[in-house]
Amino acid sequence: MQTEQAIPSYLSPALPRIFAHRGFASEGVSENTIPAFEAALKLGATHLESDIQVTKDGVPVLFHDVDLLRVSGIPRKVSELNSGEIAEIRLVQGGEIPTLRAALTAFPKARFNLDLKVSEAVGTAVSVIRDIGAQDRVLLTSFSDRRRAAAVKLLNLPVVSSAGSIRVLGLWLAAKLHIGYLVRWLAKPVQALQIPTGIGPIRFDSPGFIRQIVAAGLEIHFWTINDAEEMLRLISLGAQGIVTDRTDLAVKTLRTAR
Repeated sequence: MQTEQAIPSYLSPALPRIFAHRGFASEGVSENTIPAFEAALKLGATHLESDIQVTKDGVPVLFHDVDLLRVSGIPRKVSELNSGEIAEIRLVQGGEIPTLRAALTAFPKARFNLDLKVSEAVGTAVSVIRDIGAQDRVLLTSFSDRRRAAAVKLLNLPVVSSAGSIRVLGLWLAAKLHIGYLVRWLAKPVQALQIPTGIGPIRFDSPGFIRQIVAAGLEIHFWTINDAEEMLRLISLGAQGIVTDRTDLAVKTLRTAR
């Protein structure tokens, strides 16, 4: 269920939007942890970007990788461990893996950008979001547009979402061929595109593409941008948001662009 009611509540802070990619990690603070999210908000992030994996016993947690090796040194998958075991893990850089419920509860006014990494995340995440009443402050996304659509349909409440990979490529092709009605049709189910500047020969940062997408009523958020000049270039082209590991740099750089 997508209505215009969903847009102001989530996409209402002053432009440009600064999405803290997995929070703000620093010495002693691991990505996708409560301290990382808190640090990002204190620095001035307008949104918190994170990822949802699901434990063996069906609890959605904020974690990017399929397994724990990179951030904890443990060669096990999140899906192989129950929530109690996950809660006991201490990450190499400090901190613990939070549940989706814990993060949404810890920051009751924060806007979260949530990437549904696995199909199991659809029902479990929707259940938590609905239970907490957080649908007006989350954006649901996934590389799989089917997964995104399933979550939106299951929630059955106004919620913002961004396009999956196939829809993004369809929009790019329609825009390149200047098929305006197709651009508008493909844009209809979502409110945003969250994309890199390009993939191989495909450029998403061309003025023509950005102009057509914005004209279709969508916001464009580019990831993952950690260079000040690149942030300014993309905003000047018409992007509304920057997803970054460097919330500190983004706030300093883009403050004057608001």
